[in-house]
Formats: sequence, structure tokens, C-alpha cells
Amino acid sequence: FSRLRRSRSPRAHEGSRGRSAQGVPPPGAAGERPVRMSQEGKQTLLVVLPGASGRKPVLQRLQAFAHICVLVPSSDKRSDWARELVGEDLWIEWEGTAAAFDVAHAAIQAWLAAASGRCINGIMTYDEFGVELCARLGEHLGVPCTPLETIQAFRDKARFRERCSAAGLPAVRHARLRAQDDVQSICASGNDSFRFPCVLKPVKGAGSWHISRVDSAEELQAVSARLRQELQGNSFPQEIREAGFVLEEYFAGHEVDVDGWARDGKIEYMVISDNRPAVEPHFLEMGGVYPSQLPPPALQALEELTKQVVAAFPGIHTCFHFEAKINVETLEAMPIEFNARCGGAECPASIEAITGYYLPEVAARLALGLAVPRASPKHAVVASTNLHIFEQGVVSECSDEAVDAEACRLVCSVLLAAPGKLHVPNNGSMSCLGWVAAGGRDAKEAELHLQKAVGQLRLRVTPEGASGSTSH
Repeated sequence: FSRLRRSRSPRAHEGSRGRSAQGVPPPGAAGERPVRMSQEGKQTLLVVLPGASGRKPVLQRLQAFAHICVLVPSSDKRSDWARELVGEDLWIEWEGTAAAFDVAHAAIQAWLAAASGRCINGIMTYDEFGVELCARLGEHLGVPCTPLETIQAFRDKARFRERCSAAGLPAVRHARLRAQDDVQSICASGNDSFRFPCVLKPVKGAGSWHISRVDSAEELQAVSARLRQELQGNSFPQEIREAGFVLEEYFAGHEVDVDGWARDGKIEYMVISDNRPAVEPHFLEMGGVYPSQLPPPALQALEELTKQVVAAFPGIHTCFHFEAKINVETLEAMPIEFNARCGGAECPASIEAITGYYLPEVAARLALGLAVPRASPKHAVVASTNLHIFEQGVVSECSDEAVDAEACRLVCSVLLAAPGKLHVPNNGSMSCLGWVAAGGRDAKEAELHLQKAVGQLRLRVTPEGASGSTSH
């Protein structure tokens, strides 16, 4: 989704579909509600923080059934491309950052009052930094949305654990670390407080940014000081830097994603996919297999966990990307985090390939109170990989022009790097050079097609000051 340079993705077929890969029924019709339409006979959808230019295809698909209006802060220059796409009349800008709700709300009210007949029927975002603003604006505009309180509980990892525990759901032992004194307190308490290994991560954030495994109290002191310095020195919103870190005991298990959507607090659809083992200690995501190849008892346990988490957080009305782990032998399942938005990277294209549902479009339909049409898949299974080179240097080659899309059953190929760009490894999605996904009739065939596609890439990083290079 983010900083897209080029995406090669064959168009998915449309049609009808019966049940999801894990047996959850397809969505039914939405309830009718009176709405005001634009002159073109479409409802108006406000998209908060449209993001970088790689998201242009997303808005173009939404324009097929909705009148798209965008809301951006003046500080977000990466979204300037959207002004031309939607037109000046549908561009709302406010002075400030995404944290300035009152100013953003005033800008919307001024836009509504500037011309007769203007209205906003729904609001959505696919940007992690926009979900709280979107929920707060949605509540003030009186349009369908997930409650702000629920969004805030999801985004705060410590608060999410506490809510899960209060609802009787599994939750790893954790502690919020706002300052180095909190770290010293954990270390001084010895094994009575935490059992190592643990995971240290920002309280707010996504994409495995500034996260690390720690195997001892001594390592915790060193790693926490380094990560805190890195977090304070980046360009993330102030709220993320101020929220600090959370320390969690490590839960060993098979990691999965659950993608789907809920309407008015009730799940309408979900599909489970497998994650490849993350590269530790920084937990770099490496792609996965859609849908999950786990045995039915494990899938049933994960479905039940997803239902319980959604029930514990009232009013979810959006697409979601739920990350969890499961011990396949004991069937003990553990929530990791719940994102009340579409998953990023290859997730939307891969989910569409195996289900026919394009999640950003589903999110838009939910926001407008519309039913989600039935769809049909193109592939039985999709295998994906995230592209990483674990050496710092300068990108010297980056091309997927040689990839045979048809022979590889290519679902998507996205390269984020560009020749001449500095590459710094081991910082989550910010270090990811791109992703590739390929389909097949089963997991083995999808994996073969994926490896064939990756083998046709030209992706190379030259270490700084070196004559040689490292390729993927």
C-alpha cells in the first residue's frame, strides 16, 4: 500500500462466491438508510489521509461507485497527487498535522457550507496514522464508523492486552515503559516480574518499526536505550513518540493473520492466512500463504479467538487485520494486535486473489452502509514474500520488468526501492524493498510460481564503499 513505485497486478475476476476458506458465510445485504446523492447519483465518501502516490489505484477503484473527497493536513505533501485525481472541489486541506482534530473538523464544515448540496455519507482511511482522526470525525459527522474509544484501545498495545485480559481472553504478561526508570524497575525485580525472552515494541505503531527481541535483563537495558533514541529521532507523529514502549513476554507459536470485516460489531467475513516465520530479533515480516494451511482444529480455534476479540471491543465497523499466534499442538492461541483497517503490503491483492474481495473497496462500502457484492476467487492459494537485503548500502538495481507475469501466475509485484536510494536494513516495513505474490492450485504450486517470479527480479544493493553488491 505505501510508497508504491510500481505495481504489476493482473485484474481479479468478479462473480459469486459461496463460503470463505475457513467456513465463515459470505456477507448479507446491508440495511437501507436514507442518503443524499451527488449529481452523478453516487454517495460521497471522505477518505482521510490518502497517502503516497502508490495508492492512486485504490482511489480509482473507489471512484467507480462513490464520489471521493479527500482530507489531508497541509503538512502531508505526499498526498498532493490526489488533488488532481479528485479535483479542487473535492479536496479538503487544513493547516496542521493529523493530531489537530478541531482544525480538521472546521475545514470539513467550511467545505460543506461552501456550496449547496454538499454532503458526506461516509468516512474511511487505510492509513495507520489516520484511524483515530477518522473515527473521531466519523462520530462528529454522524456517519457509520468504529467508535473512537474502540480505535484507541486497539492502537495502544498495553491497553489492548488489558482489555483482552478483562474479557477473559489470553494476554501475555506485559508492562508499559515510559522512561528508562521503568526499565530499571523491571530489571531490578528479577525473574519475579518477567520471564525472558521478551519483545520490546512501541506502544503505538505498526509494520514492525523499532521492535526487538530481548533475551535478558541486561539486554533489555541496552536495547531499550537504543530503540528509544531511534524512535525519538524519526518523523513519526508526536503521539507515537510520547506513548513509549511496551515489554511483552514472548509467546512461541505459528503466526497468522485474520483479515475480514465487521458491520455494527458483528463479523460478516474472515479468512485466515499463514505468516512465514519473522526474522528475529527485529521481527521482519517475510510474507506468507493465503489461505492458511493449518489443520481444521487450529483454524477453528483461531476463528473463535477472532470472534471473542471482536465481541470484547464494541462497535467495530470496518475491515480488520488481526494478528495472532497459535501453538498447533495445544491449540493455545494468543492475540498479538488488532488493526481496525485493511492490512498493508501484499495483503489486499492476495486476499482478493483467493476470495474475490478487495478489502479497501469493502471498507468503503461499509463506510457508506452498502452491501458487499458476492465475489469469486482467481486462485486457490497465494504465496507471498517480502523482499529484504540484510546489508546496508545503496540500491544499484531494482526492476521486475523481466518477470513473466502470466507464467508465474503473478498476483502482485511491488518494488519500493529505486537505484541510488540508501538502504538501511532491520527496521520493519521501512527496510522492506518490496513484495511479490503468486497464485496456484495449491500451496506447492503457488510457492513454485513465487520462487520463479523472485528469481526473475533484478534487485541489488551495493554496500557503501564497496565494489561488490548483494542481491536478493
